[in-house]
Amino acid sequence: MARPVQLAPSSLALVLSRLEAPGAVGGAEEPGGRAVFRAFRRANARCFWNSRLARAASRLAFQGWLRRGVLLVHAPPASLQVLRDAWCRRALRPPRGFRIRAVGDVFPVQMNPITQSQFIPLGEVLCCAISDMNATQIVVTQESLLEHLMKHYPGHRAWHPIIQSFWMDLKEDRIFCRTLKAQRAVKHSHPIPYCN
Repeated sequence: MARPVQLAPSSLALVLSRLEAPGAVGGAEEPGGRAVFRAFRRANARCFWNSRLARAASRLAFQGWLRRGVLLVHAPPASLQVLRDAWCRRALRPPRGFRIRAVGDVFPVQMNPITQSQFIPLGEVLCCAISDMNATQIVVTQESLLEHLMKHYPGHRAWHPIIQSFWMDLKEDRIFCRTLKAQRAVKHSHPIPYCN
């Protein structure tokens, strides 16, 4: 099993609330997370009288924006400590149009990667290849399919005999139709790729 991955190390969460309703500004659109982050960083980088806070603000990186106005920021540990201290002393400045309701440490979000099989089901490979070729309007023949597979799956050498054995099975199962007219005749819940 793969080792867990830390997704949000060294992060702070800032819970923000708007000073006025978004509709009160003549139907102005709700600002996105990156815009709010830039406004927060700019507001604190302007504190020339507090060089530690200004320097810490310039080292911040945008980590994310959650619904309900939660801004996630990332920085080196020393810079995060400066932000914590500024919050405790009520010196941390909010982004324009907002007020900071709370600041807190975010425990690292842990992701456990799901391992994939090293094998791809052959039917899936052939169906995806034919679908991709149809999407780019390439006529699908055994030869063009073989060329497509060799280009996109270069490690496999036995494509030719595999294609011949599966070609008829796919058509018999009516997964693929010979023409677009025949495709319309087949009752199916989703579009069926076709080949020649």
